[in-house]
Amino acid sequence: AVKWFHSLYATLCLKRGNCIDNNQGQMASPAPVTLEVLEEKHYEDFSHIRASFLNSKHFCCCLPLGIGSLEEVRKTYTKNPELKDVARVAILPDMGMVGFIQVILEGMPCEIHNVKPGEAYVYMIAVEPEARGRGVGTALMAWAEQMARTRGCKFMSLEVFYGNPAVTLYERSGYVVKKPPSILAHYFGCLFGCCFFGPVICPSGSPSYCSFGKFHLMEKQLD
Repeated sequence: AVKWFHSLYATLCLKRGNCIDNNQGQMASPAPVTLEVLEEKHYEDFSHIRASFLNSKHFCCCLPLGIGSLEEVRKTYTKNPELKDVARVAILPDMGMVGFIQVILEGMPCEIHNVKPGEAYVYMIAVEPEARGRGVGTALMAWAEQMARTRGCKFMSLEVFYGNPAVTLYERSGYVVKKPPSILAHYFGCLFGCCFFGPVICPSGSPSYCSFGKFHLMEKQLD
């Protein structure tokens, strides 16, 4: 059961910045953030950042979700190598790997979201606390939107815990909170979240906040 919950919901405070994507040759400005395709050489750092991010959430309110992260990373990308094409890791010259983003497109495996035709779902995005404020999050999100457009996607989507300050920042970037499909789905989601993650989220390097077990589904239309 813990394996199913390992890679659930991602969030991040977005900051302004730009990037260079070594694999697509796109250069927006000289900001020192470089993006690379996820490869096996990145797995150890990737799993460390992933575990740090997931450990702010606890299965059944007690077990950190980041347990066994490296093994899970190897299994996931060995079984589904196509996921590497829609993932990027962020590199800072003075810090090394400091963040990553994983996007899911229609037809790719995803346990927590039914990806629709034309949708690019941000499965997880995480940045090391020490690297925040240097444009890493913005660089990763900008790459994701560019990639989604080249793949013919019509909209982006992501899920964020209620109460997370990143909701406002995502809204400023063009994301809109979608209403739950029904009252029943809303309350079931709250009960699920409280039971499995607890009502309080304690992200590394950021203030804790109360989610009440609720999530926001947010979408952004692509031009």
